Amino acid sequence: MLDRQLFLNPLVMLGAHSIAAADPLHLQSHTFSQRTVPPLVGWYNQMKQEFIGARLLYHEAMVAEPLEDRPPHFADDDVRLYDTLDYPALSIGAEKLRLAFRTAYSLLDKVAGFVNAYFDLGHNPNRVDLRGVWYENPRKRNTLHPKVADRPNLALRGLYWLSFDIVGEEMNGLDDALAPEATHLNALRNALEHRCLVLTNETFGALDNDGIERESIAAFQHNTERMLEIAHEALILLSLAMHEEEMQKRRDRKDNALVVNTVLPDYRPASEEF
Repeated sequence: MLDRQLFLNPLVMLGAHSIAAADPLHLQSHTFSQRTVPPLVGWYNQMKQEFIGARLLYHEAMVAEPLEDRPPHFADDDVRLYDTLDYPALSIGAEKLRLAFRTAYSLLDKVAGFVNAYFDLGHNPNRVDLRGVWYENPRKRNTLHPKVADRPNLALRGLYWLSFDIVGEEMNGLDDALAPEATHLNALRNALEHRCLVLTNETFGALDNDGIERESIAAFQHNTERMLEIAHEALILLSLAMHEEEMQKRRDRKDNALVVNTVLPDYRPASEEF
């Protein structure tokens, strides 16, 4: 994971050093008007934990040697499946990869929801996504939202450009993504969620429209890693963007403003069983 720079720690950018093998990054101190624990902390907590869970699933699926050469997992014992003669990769390891991909992709929508809430953009929280959250009309995406247009926040701008690594709606017959693999990643996500994607141990030409989509497990491993990289970068940029906003708020705060400190303790799991 150090080699792949997947710890939520800015130090991973310096190289695969053991000091970076931790996940200290979180939200910085910020002000809020409610009298309760700020919900943004809990929101980031959950996103961070989901990313770490996806990273662990990816690690467990990738560790040691290729999936097809590894002894079967005990959960695969006595599971009745048929060999469909198209070299399917059916195993707990393959399912861990699929779950890691789906979780990483879903985090992008949650980051968009956080941006929508924190910057008070007013979008429907049930229909927001990272490609459309920046615009007045998330579906048309032709005019930037006035609350983010020309905002002097470099990390937020970085998050905006990162969103172009995700395929959006087609404009004049072309999708508006910048990354060459974006369309394929989006197609994989839709196939995993809504259709049938079968991972295979061998690559071969497309079959005659049998209603099943296929990808080699080696290619899917690479694409899962790419999704984790995008989610990792999004979580870091989100934290840095909020930091810049809070620093600006402190500079703009009136001298007579009353601010009361609230200190949250570090979370400790209640039981090691989970």
